[in-house]
Amino acid sequence: MTPAGILRSFTLTMLCLQVAPLHAVVIRHDKSDADALALGRRFAAAGHVLPDGGCTLIAPSWAVTAAHVAARLRPGSRVEFEGKPQTVKRVIAHPDATGPAGAPPEVDLALIEFAAPVEGVQPVALYKDRDELGRAAFIVGYGDYGVARAPFQRTDGKRRAVTNEINDAGPKRVFMTFDAPPSGSALEGVGAPGDSGGPAFTEANGQLLLVGVSSASMNGKPGTYGVVDVYTRISSYVDWIETTIAG
Repeated sequence: MTPAGILRSFTLTMLCLQVAPLHAVVIRHDKSDADALALGRRFAAAGHVLPDGGCTLIAPSWAVTAAHVAARLRPGSRVEFEGKPQTVKRVIAHPDATGPAGAPPEVDLALIEFAAPVEGVQPVALYKDRDELGRAAFIVGYGDYGVARAPFQRTDGKRRAVTNEINDAGPKRVFMTFDAPPSGSALEGVGAPGDSGGPAFTEANGQLLLVGVSSASMNGKPGTYGVVDVYTRISSYVDWIETTIAG
């Protein structure tokens, strides 16, 4: 499907998004889970929202996540970075984080403020440019995992990562398709049940940047070839994020 076709399909099927609304990672069938584990060790800023969600540290006391994940959090809830617990002070959902019952909101974005700065983890900067289309991305998660064409394994709480390419970008979202080999990247993968709110990272000039927040999937069963993962487009919400943190 062409990028334009993917976007049209998304518009027509918004109410049919796969919303077991949590995503971890599934890697291509000719690679192994060990590959996903090895790549995952790189991304310490990817946090684990307990019991099953993801977030990304973007300032010493702040993380960004999906609004439908943040809706489950309260003051005193726990988030882990590198296995160390952090206490949630408050959650701030984007003012447009509303949508139909049973589906992620149209703007699936929220901020988590912690009671104290997260120590020993370097926050990741936000991607501010508007050239996401075609960029390589790293998808990171803690939830259910596995390889394509095989059953998922239930989460073991370990961080895994795969790679993909942003092949469509709308005003509010970016999209990545799970391509079967020989197409796709060397460690091609997408989300699977277990970790919505987790990050999609990209690199620019040697710097790791947050480009998207995991929201949902469409056009197939999560973790299968041809499925399209949907991420909130960070570059569209930089002003809101920075203003909220500063305020």
